[in-house]
Amino acid sequence: MTAREVAPLAFPSDVELLLPGSKSEANRLLVLAALSGRQVRLVGVTPSDDVRHLIAGLAALGFCAELDDQAETAQVGPRRPDPPRSGALYCGNAGTATRFLVSVAAITPGVWDIHADERMRSRPMRPLAEAWRALGVDVEPTEQGWRVSGGRPSGGAVAVDGRVSSQFLSSLLLVGAALPRGLEIEVTGPLASRSYAELTARAMQTFGVRVELGDLSAKVAHGYGDTPSEVTVGGDWSAMGAWSCINQLTSSRIQGGNLRRESAQADEALQAVLDASFGETDRTIDVAPMPDQFLNLACYAALRAGTTRLVGAENVRAKECDRVAVIARELRRCGADLDVHDDGVTVRGGAALRGAVIDPEGDHRVAMALAMLGTVVPGIAVLDAGCVAKSYPSFWDDLDRVRLSRRPIALVGMRGAGKSTLGRALADHLAARFVDADEVFEQQHGPIASFVDRHSWATFRELELDVLDASLAAGAVIATGGGVVETAAARRLLRARAHVIYVEAPPSLLVERIAESDRPSLTGRPITDEVEDVLGRRAPYYREIAHRTVDATLPLDVQIDRAKQQLR
Repeated sequence: MTAREVAPLAFPSDVELLLPGSKSEANRLLVLAALSGRQVRLVGVTPSDDVRHLIAGLAALGFCAELDDQAETAQVGPRRPDPPRSGALYCGNAGTATRFLVSVAAITPGVWDIHADERMRSRPMRPLAEAWRALGVDVEPTEQGWRVSGGRPSGGAVAVDGRVSSQFLSSLLLVGAALPRGLEIEVTGPLASRSYAELTARAMQTFGVRVELGDLSAKVAHGYGDTPSEVTVGGDWSAMGAWSCINQLTSSRIQGGNLRRESAQADEALQAVLDASFGETDRTIDVAPMPDQFLNLACYAALRAGTTRLVGAENVRAKECDRVAVIARELRRCGADLDVHDDGVTVRGGAALRGAVIDPEGDHRVAMALAMLGTVVPGIAVLDAGCVAKSYPSFWDDLDRVRLSRRPIALVGMRGAGKSTLGRALADHLAARFVDADEVFEQQHGPIASFVDRHSWATFRELELDVLDASLAAGAVIATGGGVVETAAARRLLRARAHVIYVEAPPSLLVERIAESDRPSLTGRPITDEVEDVLGRRAPYYREIAHRTVDATLPLDVQIDRAKQQLR
């Protein structure tokens, strides 16, 4: 099996991606559309493996269901006039597709064989099967999956165990409105991943279904309200997780152009968790509300300083693989220091990590999380890279875009700190274009000293901002003027559009280097006399906008190495 190598980012990235449509949202909407009695067009349906399995399963049950890969749309409608009475539905290792189709098959007259791969067959299904038996529908295990003897159950009251997965509850909720008596569901045990049940309820409301979701209960009324003819699937916040971690680790600015705020997707909360966990303090993070981010957070924890304890991950052991065991094994292979416990891992960050060939065991989220690690740690390669197609078919293409969309690097600091010298050398090492902002200004307006004499510092600052704005191009290394930070608009621009490195120098070194300078005085005093006062005013601004700091007293080759390490 060929391994796909992951090259570390040489630059922070600045790019907007079109993320896959949320498969969690899409699969819920597809079921609701099929049962609503109307033809519905779904837009933004990424042809991931899970979505393909669900659409193919609906078609095998006799529903009108077609996926347009190129347009990323799906047409879904009621059952055909001459529907089949039996059939096989192939679901691979798709949890939502398998569990949702069990319930659709249960209310569809006929005998339906739902086939799944070995891993999916080992994942829990009993709570859902028992719920349907209580409602009068036979759901029995077979060698290849499950056989559902579908009929026309009337609905009513039923209990379901919610401790292992909320998908059992969601599966029942999605078909409840099609039952003459609706459903009143008692959830036994604490409900795992409640946020996904809330996502189900929101999708149902889109189709005019009356649903109530309590702490340990749910109620669905019979019937559909105003059913839309077209529904747009939101971008996948789960898929954004790896990019959010890269942003936090590398000062990149990777965005999902099709993400919705307040989406009801659990993974939207990841950024707040990352913001709170950055730094060297020890942290405990409960991943139960967003289990799909457990893998990304484990890799992130190996790279941050401090100890991170991830808890609430019992249920991720029953996903496409035992994610707790697999991520622990692969991170240890990369040199991480961690312990495994029943509900997660404890990672002691700061260990020197190394490259390794990663085996994700066919799990798309393991592959993407370790690829994220590889953007920082050299030498990582991922086996079975195609497994990402389960949820994110374009992941590797997007990773290439991230690598090529290089965020500019801006060096800030006092005149005499060596920004231009470091900038030119760093640009050579990164095969980047170097821009000296002061040189650009002088090419456009003449020497700075005479310009200030003829006009003013205020006019200079206005034009300096225009030069900065034009210089912040992708893949450029820019040495800024020492006083650019005194303009609030320039500070905002630098922080928003560049990776900022503060070249920090003590007053004694600055005085030594600028003694023969022809630059104009800022205060009317000799320039060597004003250094400490000017530095005192500007240093807080430098520190405010800097992502990283380099010590100007170090030899140039060491400064370059430090800057390159910080960029990784």
